[in-house]
Amino acid sequence: MALKRDLIMQAVMTRMAGILQTADYYSDLGGNVFEWRPKIVFEGVAGYVPTEQDELPALHIRDPLDQATVRDLSGNEDHELTLELEIAHEGGATGQEMRRQIQDVRKAISVDLTWGGLVRETSQEMPAETVRVQADRTFYRTLIRTKLIYMTSAFAED
Repeated sequence: MALKRDLIMQAVMTRMAGILQTADYYSDLGGNVFEWRPKIVFEGVAGYVPTEQDELPALHIRDPLDQATVRDLSGNEDHELTLELEIAHEGGATGQEMRRQIQDVRKAISVDLTWGGLVRETSQEMPAETVRVQADRTFYRTLIRTKLIYMTSAFAED
């Protein structure tokens, strides 16, 4: 049996891979979607390079925190899953291109806030923080965080 958290992440990955201009988005960000891809850190250089140059722009997806709390007397648990969606923009990207990629991710999240019935609620408070990163080359990174609330039976992921 699949873990519910795995099913949620599969749904997120599939939805984000659909961010394509042919699907009425501004960008083709869905062509380079990665889950938990390691960051490459250069010794002695501030910053990191998350993808190869020819893979930019790219979207990195992580689920770093899942906080479970008991919901009711039967032992069901609510889970608050933190979802991080990190856009790696090309160094030469314009402000307009970056804003459009951010909007594409927000639009994809809003397609179905229950993720096919897997979650009860998706936070619509999605702060987006963009920073310039300088490593062996310059690029920009935008981190969008949102929370997904789902329920399982006690001490289970089903």
